[in-house]
Amino acid sequence: MEPFAKEIPRLAVLAMAIAFLCIVPPEALARGPNLCLWSHLFHIAHCPACGSTRALAAFFHGQMAQALAYNRNVLVTGPLLLLLFISDLWKLGRKMVTSAPGISL
Repeated sequence: MEPFAKEIPRLAVLAMAIAFLCIVPPEALARGPNLCLWSHLFHIAHCPACGSTRALAAFFHGQMAQALAYNRNVLVTGPLLLLLFISDLWKLGRKMVTSAPGISL
């Protein structure tokens, strides 16, 4: 398992991010302030990533039409987050099984 930052396992970061996106409804995020750094720095209406957090929240709540309305990049980022999470979980499971005494693969 690869460390994300300062030895924090990426699996832990992914698990927290996915849990947050599953718990917080996209409507709650839509009511919040616009935190897009690019739109504030360059005074643009929307950057390519604008709406990604709301889109991912809608994706993890099973609201695909709403997710696509927020940001179409969710077609890549949503499955990619899940794939990374499952991959890291798989690696952790294999590591635990191979390091257990008396078990060989």
